[in-house]
Amino acid sequence: MSMRTTLILTTVIFVSALSVLAASCTSNAAETEGLRVVVTTSILGDIVKSAAGPGVAVEVIMAAGTDPHEFEPSARQVAAIRSADLVIANGLGLEAGLEDVLAAAAGDGVSLLEIGPAVDPLPLEQSGGDDPHVWLDPIRIVTAVDAVVGALGELDSSTEWKEIAAPYRQELFDTDDWVRTRLEFIPPDQRVLVTGHQAFGYFAARYDFEVVATILPGATTMIEPSASGFADVVEIVDSIGARAIFTDLGENQALAEQLADQAERTVLVVPLYTGSLGEPGSGAETYLGLIRWNTEAIAEAFK
Repeated sequence: MSMRTTLILTTVIFVSALSVLAASCTSNAAETEGLRVVVTTSILGDIVKSAAGPGVAVEVIMAAGTDPHEFEPSARQVAAIRSADLVIANGLGLEAGLEDVLAAAAGDGVSLLEIGPAVDPLPLEQSGGDDPHVWLDPIRIVTAVDAVVGALGELDSSTEWKEIAAPYRQELFDTDDWVRTRLEFIPPDQRVLVTGHQAFGYFAARYDFEVVATILPGATTMIEPSASGFADVVEIVDSIGARAIFTDLGENQALAEQLADQAERTVLVVPLYTGSLGEPGSGAETYLGLIRWNTEAIAEAFK
């Protein structure tokens, strides 16, 4: 091979290498373009992904099946929170193990949006404070989506976030209509719920139910009932002729089963998805799926 041929081949290889490197850099830049949003719970994660669209990189801290009341973050998750463009949390005490991390990130300048305080939270009658389980009301989640759109707009005013979120907002309204229609067969005097803990206040308020008793005395799964408190719940179940006890799938079901055993009549224990999405294939792997799954389970229990 002549020197001239060798020189030409070397030049071609060098230029090709530069082209590959440039393409790689362009690809990496494309992959990292857009906003990085970190969301605390799996439920909020699905809501944010659905509202913000594919142009936003969303990282969810808590995997499906995780009880947010008991969650503690890893070092990697703490780093993800502190390096995000926007962090979206529920607030109202739901993510107790993350509160210091979130406060520190906000103090360092990370944008933090807490959904709970933004959607007109309900007070907790038994334990005080505000009820953090705001996602069990689809109409409040419409307000939450609007808050997400506003937060994204503050970081990137060039994107039509409101237009992107509009189809999902409509799905939330449609789901609310579907739930109301699905449950309309239940007479007003039978719309009473006995639940595992104080998690169903928003669902009850939206769809005209009343939570008459809870096994656990607070809005968290981490408080055990007293013997007298448990006996009071058994008495209420018997006095109203409750058909079912609605619990969180993440809760220990032993107390609910014990209560059902002590009741005078047959009482079903009906686990629902409250603090987390379901696993893939469960039917509750999305927020809208969760609402529909729970509604079907409640409707079946009242037949």
